[in-house]
Amino acid sequence: MKAVLFAAGEGLRLRPLTDKIPKPLLNVLGKSILERLIENLSKCGINDFIIITNYKEEKIKQHISERFSDKEISYIHQEEIKGTANALFLAEELIDEDFFIASNGDCLFSFPLVEKTVKAAKNEIISIGGKLTKNTENYGIVITNEKGSIESIIEKPLKEDVPEGYANIGIYSLNRDIFSSIVEMEKNNLTSPRGEYEITYAINQLLRTKKYPSMLVKADETDYWFDIGRPWDLLEAKKEILEDYSDSREGKIQENVHIEGKVIIKKNSVIKSGTYIEGPAFIDEGAIIGPNCYIRKYTYIGKEARIGNGCEVKNSIIGDEVHAAHLSYIGDTIISPKCNLGAGTITANLRLDKKTIPVVVKGKKEDSNRRKLGAIIGEEVETGIGALIMPGIKIGSNSWIGAGAIVKEDVPSETIYYVTQTYTLKRKRKNAD
Repeated sequence: MKAVLFAAGEGLRLRPLTDKIPKPLLNVLGKSILERLIENLSKCGINDFIIITNYKEEKIKQHISERFSDKEISYIHQEEIKGTANALFLAEELIDEDFFIASNGDCLFSFPLVEKTVKAAKNEIISIGGKLTKNTENYGIVITNEKGSIESIIEKPLKEDVPEGYANIGIYSLNRDIFSSIVEMEKNNLTSPRGEYEITYAINQLLRTKKYPSMLVKADETDYWFDIGRPWDLLEAKKEILEDYSDSREGKIQENVHIEGKVIIKKNSVIKSGTYIEGPAFIDEGAIIGPNCYIRKYTYIGKEARIGNGCEVKNSIIGDEVHAAHLSYIGDTIISPKCNLGAGTITANLRLDKKTIPVVVKGKKEDSNRRKLGAIIGEEVETGIGALIMPGIKIGSNSWIGAGAIVKEDVPSETIYYVTQTYTLKRKRKNAD
């Protein structure tokens, strides 16, 4: 059986985290989103994948091919981003079985959701994954009948019409007959309001034939699904998925280190004396922590990262090869790989008025609905000593923040942001030695 994975999106709302990598390669506890999906499908016996790519596709090819050399993986370039139905149709010639899996390659699914979807395909059942929501106006809602069969998907219904329902989460068991529906869509130019050919229309057409049994694969209370649409979604995903890990300590732990709760410490990492770690937390391979650091709950520290003397890190994502040498505070913050924080860099994460923190997304302010949110920092950013970054600020990749700067506005990529001071020199004070 084959799986078609949609991985062509650019992830504009996630900038600057997607300045240099596509959204499916965003890191969640040491593994990319796409990698986690392929792993889960592989556990269910699927070893043949078709990945639809566009934005920075060479990075996807390199990343996935390095990790799954034992799998059959084909890549198809989607020339224009014309929707998921168009993306699926590109794979038609490579699908030679009646049933197959299709999934968004930039969503995180718990293993049971993947497993139930694959089981439906093996039993020749059309299935759609769904999660119960009261925000029905924001999603495609899966409508079922009294027997549990799927009637249709309704896109963003009025809340008064559908006050509660199962949101379409983007993982499907499908039959080859869907390609005929896609041909009809494109022939008649049946696009969505945003001008794309949507897979949901084609699925609705397939369901209307009633040729195959159908079912809703429900996410229960123990399942998770994350559509990473905004940077802070990564903080929530990291927190949820961290709960699935067991305590594990492979690295070197020096004397006088206090560890409380579940902490994963990967091989070749070093926790130096005087460090205090509150779990759950995850220290990846080759990271060096301390001495005298305070690592608080729900923190992830990436491969080969260095958190030096006197630093405090709280509920943050620290990318691979990030250096925070000493005396810094990093709270509720996401730092992309290969950044360097000068001594005393502070990421503020709470407004004085305690209101939720707005973030600029695609040029417009959005409410993150989080009381605590620090900085969102792209790759290879450097800060000078004593830099202060205000809550919800984004700093683009390859930018420099000067010493002593208070960053109150988003900083574009490839930018130097600094402050100037006026100095006054006076004569030597009286009675000085």
